[in-house]
Amino acid sequence: MTRFDWTRLNQPADPARIDAIVNNIAAAGFNVVFFQVRGTADAYYASGIEPWAQRVSGGLLGQAPSPYWDPLAYFVQRAHARGLQLHAYVNVYPVGDRLGDNSCPPPPRVMPLPLYYRLQDAHGTIDGKLNAAQWTTLDAVSCGEYQMASPASDVFRAHFKAVVADLVNRYDIDGIHLDRVRYAGRTTSCDPVSEDAYGGSCFSGPPGAYENWQRQQIDGLVREVYQDVIVPSGREVWLSAAVWHTYIDRWGWGYTQGFHDFYQDSQGWTQAGIIDAISPMIYSANPETFRLERWRTLVADFQAHRGDRYVVPGIGADQPFNEITDRIATARALGTAGHAIFSYTALEAHGYFDELRAGPYATPAAVPDLPWRN
Repeated sequence: MTRFDWTRLNQPADPARIDAIVNNIAAAGFNVVFFQVRGTADAYYASGIEPWAQRVSGGLLGQAPSPYWDPLAYFVQRAHARGLQLHAYVNVYPVGDRLGDNSCPPPPRVMPLPLYYRLQDAHGTIDGKLNAAQWTTLDAVSCGEYQMASPASDVFRAHFKAVVADLVNRYDIDGIHLDRVRYAGRTTSCDPVSEDAYGGSCFSGPPGAYENWQRQQIDGLVREVYQDVIVPSGREVWLSAAVWHTYIDRWGWGYTQGFHDFYQDSQGWTQAGIIDAISPMIYSANPETFRLERWRTLVADFQAHRGDRYVVPGIGADQPFNEITDRIATARALGTAGHAIFSYTALEAHGYFDELRAGPYATPAAVPDLPWRN
């Protein structure tokens, strides 16, 4: 459930919306919800580390909701009362967005100080460009949907770990779900922070050296979050991640690849045991892109390379119901730990809740244990 599923731009977030969502998904037979609480280094909960998101109050970035309430605490209570696990879903590297134009303006300077300015204070700027943002090979700040922080920044890494620790230690959540835990694209990141940490110009050195170094930056963050925050919490809090739908295009389909295009070694994470589960984002409703046979092939590839960790494949909700049920049946036949349907708004628009309860969710399913954590 993204932040766009339960909030509206320039309107105060409403607890009644959360009540309706919890009732619908519990009645449908779901057992876990990924609830987004961080978008662009802003907070959809009472953080103290990052500013309130604009979409909570409907006012300004950093403005607390009035009357005051904490959406995450509220959702946790409501979800647990209906037997649902609540995993806090966080975007990792975005520090700002394009806001509908062709630039990535910095956020307003509010308190708590946005991460953008913490990075600026630590690493500086050149010609107005944040040195700790991801730059392209053309020395421009990469600015597609989001402006992304450089994974090479130690300041970023320490800050993000503090955010996760705050969530795990102050809220009765059942998991942390990472999204956007990758580079923005194949030509990033050529920022000064990365080049300084690498010890040379971007993409220099032996073939593949810089690309491998970039993967190590992402790997390092996932490992530190897991080993320094999640496991020491002493609770069975999951660490999972939404990962690119195609790890490596082994079949010549022409798909973009997590490993080569975004420097995201998701299968390496499961094999190294530095995460509990990955959720490949195989969402497209385009039958020529992820028709059932290709969906099955991609899921089977992740299953075959998962080590002893879990794969929870993603299923797009915006498609005919029989396509969803076919994918659920396929995932079960392949032995996955479960599946994740993306996202709530599409399920609601199609009115699939009753059909799920009467069909694939007629028999309740238990959330798997994490035996490697015992």
